[in-house]
Amino acid sequence: MSNEYSTSEVSKHKTKDDLWIIIHGKVYDVSQYLEDHPGGAASLLEVAGVDATSTFEDVGHSNDARETMAQFLIGKLEGANEDDSGEPKPKELPLLVRMAMQQTSQGPQKLSHRMGSMLVKLILGSGVAYLSYTAVASLPHTRWRYHVAGGFWHGFLLASSAVLVSGTATVLWLFRNMPTKHTISSWPAHYKPTVVASPITSVTGFLKPQEYQKLPLVRKDQLSSNSYRLVFRLPKTDAILGLPIGQHISIRGDVDGKSVSRSYTPVSNNSDPGELRLIIKMYNDGQLTGGYLSKLNVGDQVEFRGPKGAMKYRRGLADEIGMVAGGTGITPMYQLIRAICENSRDKTKVHLLYGSDSEKDILLRNELDTFAEKYPENFGVTYVLSRPDGVWKGAKGYINKDLIEKKLPGPQGKSKILICGPPPLVESADTALAELGFEKPGPVSRATDQVFHF
Repeated sequence: MSNEYSTSEVSKHKTKDDLWIIIHGKVYDVSQYLEDHPGGAASLLEVAGVDATSTFEDVGHSNDARETMAQFLIGKLEGANEDDSGEPKPKELPLLVRMAMQQTSQGPQKLSHRMGSMLVKLILGSGVAYLSYTAVASLPHTRWRYHVAGGFWHGFLLASSAVLVSGTATVLWLFRNMPTKHTISSWPAHYKPTVVASPITSVTGFLKPQEYQKLPLVRKDQLSSNSYRLVFRLPKTDAILGLPIGQHISIRGDVDGKSVSRSYTPVSNNSDPGELRLIIKMYNDGQLTGGYLSKLNVGDQVEFRGPKGAMKYRRGLADEIGMVAGGTGITPMYQLIRAICENSRDKTKVHLLYGSDSEKDILLRNELDTFAEKYPENFGVTYVLSRPDGVWKGAKGYINKDLIEKKLPGPQGKSKILICGPPPLVESADTALAELGFEKPGPVSRATDQVFHF
C-alpha cells in the first residue's frame, strides 16, 4: 500500500461530500458510501476525519462489512503496521462461564424434554420386561409358572402392561414421524384459512456465508420506470435458497475493472424451490445498479453470497409490528409479511405504511393486497403517495408522525417498528418515533432493538 496519510491530513476530510476515516491503521474514503451505509449517514459523519476503530468494533461489524470497506481503501496511516488485518481478536471466556452458557442455552425446556423421554423409555422398558417374564413363565415345564398363574391381579397387571407398552410405543412413533412436533398447549385455539404456501421448515440451502457462488439470470421484468424483477435459477429445481426470514444477500459485480458489492433482500424464500427473485430499483448513478445490474441480460451469471444481517425473524418476536417502508424498502418487509401470513400458528399483528411517488410505483401491490384480504387479523397496509393523480383516494403526502401514531402500534407492550427506505424517510420516521416515546435506535441495528433499521 503506497499512499500514506497523517492524522492531520485525514482530519481535513470530514464533510458529507469529502469524508475520510481511519480503521485499524488504514484510511478509507467513504464519501460515496454515506447513503448506502446500513447505519445511516449520521453514524459515519460522527467519526469523519478521525480514528473510528473502536466505534467500528464496538458495534460488531460483519465479514461482509469488512469486505465492503475494501472498496474504499485509499492508503494507510503514517506509522501503521502493514500487516494489520483489521480482524477483531475474539476473547475466550473462562471454562466455567462457557459451561454455564452452554447449559443456559439448552434451557429448562430441553431438560424437561430429556427427563420426560427417559421416563417414557423406563415405563416402556419395564412393561416389556414384565410381559417377557410372563411369557417365559407361562411356557410348559417352566418351574416358576406358579408365580404368575391365575388370579385377578395377575390378569390386571398383564392387561395393564400390554396397554401401556402398546400405547407408549404408538406415542413415540407418532412424535418421531410427525412433520412438526407439538405439545397440547402449543396448538392454537383457531387456525387461519388455507395457507398460500407451505411453512418454511429448513434454512439449509444454496447460500454460503463465506463464499460467492454464481447463478444464471433467467428472467428480467420491468415493473416501473426504474424498478425491475430479476429471477435467477438455483442449481436444482428442488433446491432452496437457505435464507432465514429477515436476512439478506450480497451481490458482487465488476464495474470498470473494480469489484463492487451491495446488499439486497429477495422477495422469494425457502418456500420457493428452484429460484431466487429480487426486486431492485436501478439508478443511473448507482455504482452497482447503474454500472452492472441494469446491464444484465438473460443468461448472464451473477455472484451471490449470504445469508447476512442482524434480523432473523421468529414467531413470537413481537405481538405487534409496525412497518415503515419506501420504494424498494418494501422487500425485507414483504419477506416478513409473507412468513407471518403463511404460518398458521403465527398470530403477530402487522401494519405497513408504504410510501411511493405515484400509484404505478407501488411495488408488490397485488401480493400485499392479497395478504390483507386473506389474513385481515394479521396484516393491514396503508399506501401513501407523494405525487398522486386526481383519482387517488388513499393517503397523500409523506409518512409523518400523525400517520405513524394513528396506524402503527405504540411503544407500550411487546411491539417493534421496522424501517427500510431512502434516508429522508428513515430520518423522519426516527424523529417521529422518538417523539412518540420509542427507544432511539443505535448506529447499527440489532434484532432486540425496539426500532430496527434494515
